[in-house]
Amino acid sequence: MSLKVALVTGGSTGIGAAIAKKLAEDGFKVLITGRNENTLTESAAQHENIDWIVSDVSKHDDVTKTVTHINNTYKRLDVLVNNAGVATPIPFEQISMEHYDDIFNINVRGLIDMTQTSLALLKESKGNIINIASIVADDPFAGFSIYSASKGAVITLTKGLAKELASHGIRVNAVSPGPIETPLFDKMGLSEEELEGMGESIQQMVPLGRFGTPDDIAYAVAFLASDKANYVTGAQYKVDGGIAA
Repeated sequence: MSLKVALVTGGSTGIGAAIAKKLAEDGFKVLITGRNENTLTESAAQHENIDWIVSDVSKHDDVTKTVTHINNTYKRLDVLVNNAGVATPIPFEQISMEHYDDIFNINVRGLIDMTQTSLALLKESKGNIINIASIVADDPFAGFSIYSASKGAVITLTKGLAKELASHGIRVNAVSPGPIETPLFDKMGLSEEELEGMGESIQQMVPLGRFGTPDDIAYAVAFLASDKANYVTGAQYKVDGGIAA
């Protein structure tokens, strides 16, 4: 029997790279996508079972290219991890429609497009979909209103698709990270001083008293991707050190 195949969007750094490595270690053939060839190759070097393709989930042609590549190369898709996402803190009164479009095109539209385009392969394998959301979907932080709204949409889509796709044997779940040490923080456009202040204030909110690691998220995803989670669908797993308790 051929190896099961997993697709991890945004798999070049941080949470996506950790998920790709864990699934590869668990015996999956993993294809990762991202917009930067250098970081993709670095992530793929973690394990011989990881391949990569430059692809932007906000562009339909790239999404089609990715799924066509999977079909031609592996002939199957068992797990889709919709991980690609962007987050930029901006006060609501300063938000432009360009900012809104940037966030929703990747975090929501890209997820919908990739899921819909992959659906035929997932139906064949009776596979499963794991969406990476965020605890801010339920408890938004100030300055993250649009990002929080996009992740709220991810949770709603997860629940709706879990019900709609169950008849095809497809499970759909979400993992909601809390504060995780990832390059996402470095891409927020904040100074080192601002990042340090934000980190300290967030850490004080976490009952376990620390930021999580990408591996913490990867282990939750690996469980949901496994046969051990065969009766789990429509769930939201919060991996947040107790911040949402």
